[in-house]
Amino acid sequence: MESTDIPPAVARQAVHWLLELQTEDGSPDAPGDARHTRRQWQAWLDADPLHARAWQRIAEVDGQLRGVPPAVALQTLAAPGLQRRHAVRLAVLLSAGAGGLLAARQAGLGAQAWQQLAADMATGTGEQHEARLPDGTRVWLNTASAVDVRYSATERLIVLRAGEILVQSAPDNAPDAATGTARPLRVRTAEGLVRAVGTRFTVRQHDGHTAVGVLQGAVELTPARLGRPALHLAAGEQGRFSREAASAAEPLQDGAGAWAEGMLVADGVPLGDFIAELSRYRPGVLRCASEVAGLRVSGSYPLADTDRVLAALTRALPVQVQSRTRWWVRVAARDG
Repeated sequence: MESTDIPPAVARQAVHWLLELQTEDGSPDAPGDARHTRRQWQAWLDADPLHARAWQRIAEVDGQLRGVPPAVALQTLAAPGLQRRHAVRLAVLLSAGAGGLLAARQAGLGAQAWQQLAADMATGTGEQHEARLPDGTRVWLNTASAVDVRYSATERLIVLRAGEILVQSAPDNAPDAATGTARPLRVRTAEGLVRAVGTRFTVRQHDGHTAVGVLQGAVELTPARLGRPALHLAAGEQGRFSREAASAAEPLQDGAGAWAEGMLVADGVPLGDFIAELSRYRPGVLRCASEVAGLRVSGSYPLADTDRVLAALTRALPVQVQSRTRWWVRVAARDG
């Protein structure tokens, strides 16, 4: 059987050409530079059977994405679960020259998507992923999330680049050899550090702040600004912090962490907030009309089928779902 492995260097070249050709017009009337680009691509394609196999693999994905918004398409190209994920990730980041990188940015690859491509582990929109770290700690990645894992002789560090994780810590199985002390388990975000104390907790990276919820045990939140006091959270509490300070602890919301079991739990949540949360799990645009945003939503909803969730809302509330395409959906007041 023919191997399906594509060397990373060849994958980088294939995605480079994909990005280049997407920004060029290869018709007979196209400018000379565009025709030259297409001739170069054809020469690369003919030079090695591996090139042709890599191009076929990339083209299969690209063909499935025609008509999808560019940002969604590129996010899908990078999504876990595809055989080509690691190669494509390297390709977008390392493709030679500024042209490939510029083309990717022009095609709509945002800052969060770049972080997802660069991370050790990442999920696409609507995906969750569970991983077990070397010490036995378990980490669940929520939708559109990205983390790096940095374990050393002195620390156990998880870097949350984007999105949300649930962490179930394990005792250190390789304490510091020099001192015999256990290495701390910490999560670093853009705003500071979350230190675990034998616990199960969630960490979510927002724009400008980090939110933490403690399901079991306890954690300590430390803002990045030196000298700022830490916040201690016990089981059943939640808190948030910026780079400058941490807020006071609050009772943990019902259903916190339910996403790790594939559910979205709401208890009297405004429909506008519920739709904003649901949109994290659905590619494209999902919006809520202002006239129904104050309606209240309660219940448990399966994240794996957002269409089913939207249909359930129309049965429970005086709303309708308006769809221009699969990628543009609006929840509005029901006619009449």
